[in-house]
Amino acid sequence: MHFWNIIKGLEFRQVTSLFVWFVKHPLFMFATIRATFLTMKIAQNEYPYIHGEHNKANAFRHALWNLLIANNSMKFSSEIEKALNWTKKITDWHEKFSPNKIMAKKMDLHNNEFGRKKFKEWKSRPRDEFVCLLKSETFKAILVKKESDFKTIENRLVYLEN
Repeated sequence: MHFWNIIKGLEFRQVTSLFVWFVKHPLFMFATIRATFLTMKIAQNEYPYIHGEHNKANAFRHALWNLLIANNSMKFSSEIEKALNWTKKITDWHEKFSPNKIMAKKMDLHNNEFGRKKFKEWKSRPRDEFVCLLKSETFKAILVKKESDFKTIENRLVYLEN
């Protein structure tokens, strides 16, 4: 999820769509970029060098990313649904173009959604509390072994075997 590595790995049409979004939603894009950098910094502090795998640390990172995008987007919109819709749109776009296999993609989408749901619940709390709250959720994450498991797990982070 390193920003410049993502940009360099995009095809022309992907860069074009990102540029169009930036023109249409500059404040939300700014919020997203800031949230992305902050997410990587926090994930590296909390889970040094292991948050890039499909483990609990990665689940934490994806949920935090969505929490922070939504939180930052609320600075530019008073409507929570607008901020959450933007967060879903941009993170789903990212997952669509990521080179992950199907289980990893489903894991990321699930944990992204978890982060957005938790934002609704935690939105009135200070941003600094998100990390502590999310770490406690990370301890309760559930190991997913098959695709059908995703349908039965709600309100919990998920991770894959390494």
